Amino acid sequence: MSDFKSCPGIKKFIRPTPEYFPCSNCGGNVEIWTDEDAGVCDTCEKESSRPEKEQSCLDWCDYADKCRELINSQKR
Repeated sequence: MSDFKSCPGIKKFIRPTPEYFPCSNCGGNVEIWTDEDAGVCDTCEKESSRPEKEQSCLDWCDYADKCRELINSQKR
């Protein structure tokens, strides 16, 4: 059994980091944090989703519910 508090997949949700993608409308920068699915372009202000949604451990892990609880408690 693994300890969900030390799961490497949870790090990007507890301590999110920004990622940048080109806007599909104007080519500007869209900042999307690792715990979000969409962001707003800094040029045209259009909301854009990630080009590809990367599967997260929260989509398949047996301990995902426990991790979601931990994530929510850390964000408060």
